[in-house]
Amino acid sequence: MTWLALTYTVPSAQVNLVNAELTDLGLTGAWIQDAGNQLSKITVYLDRDAQTNVTPEQIQDRLDQLQANGVDLSPLELDEQEVDDSAWADSWKPYYHAQRITQQLTVVPQWEDYQREQAGEKLIVLDPQLSFGTGTHETTRLSMQALEAVVRGGESMIDVGTGSGVLAVAAKLLGVGKVIATDLDEEAVAVAKQNLALNPVAKDVEVLVSDRLNQVQTDPVDLIVANILADVIEPLVPQAEQNLKPGGYFLVSGIYTDQAAKIERALRAHDFDLEQVSQRGPWYGYIARKKG
Repeated sequence: MTWLALTYTVPSAQVNLVNAELTDLGLTGAWIQDAGNQLSKITVYLDRDAQTNVTPEQIQDRLDQLQANGVDLSPLELDEQEVDDSAWADSWKPYYHAQRITQQLTVVPQWEDYQREQAGEKLIVLDPQLSFGTGTHETTRLSMQALEAVVRGGESMIDVGTGSGVLAVAAKLLGVGKVIATDLDEEAVAVAKQNLALNPVAKDVEVLVSDRLNQVQTDPVDLIVANILADVIEPLVPQAEQNLKPGGYFLVSGIYTDQAAKIERALRAHDFDLEQVSQRGPWYGYIARKKG
């Protein structure tokens, strides 16, 4: 498989805004590096073989819109390079190291010999893939923090838009019982299965292809987690209400600043109380609880 690596050099102060635009386009595996002189490099990989993939022109349109709205992205340099899977893996590994995400959870790349820094530290082992990121994005951190806040042990859960499977693994490590992980993308389901296999605690997680909850057949659950884009979360809200037990939690993240009010209205309109609102940079996460 051949990939087009697009690396944009932008002011470090604006790199989160650029990353948000890329995520909104569906590019969740961006890699950010410090370039010195208050500049950052942000790299995304486009699948050359996919007919429906995001194009460089679409990305440029988003960046042009930011600048038209007064965001200074100069020097906004672009470097393009074609890479295959093996070359990507070799270039990625030197920069991807274990990261503590919450008080209890640490994400560890499969190839790193990481030693726990304290008792009780729980390790999520991942082999990152081009399209699904490293499990360390701000929205993933918000989701893990929300899980850590509400999980008491033995709950049932659905992870919608599982991607790399990182939240399903986190949930199992925290003590959740039955977990169903879904994704619309068949490739994501395959990647999630590979990562779940790296974490014995998650060996019983069921992974399936589903458009939101349309293909999920289960009794109401205690938790639904969705770390996806706001445009997907909004139509998911009524499905979450139907598939949660009374008093169950709906944990959502991936919501950019200008989408937050819309998601809050949707949650309140479908019988959810907002128990916690969290923010990291321009990203919002919610702990919503079904009434009853």
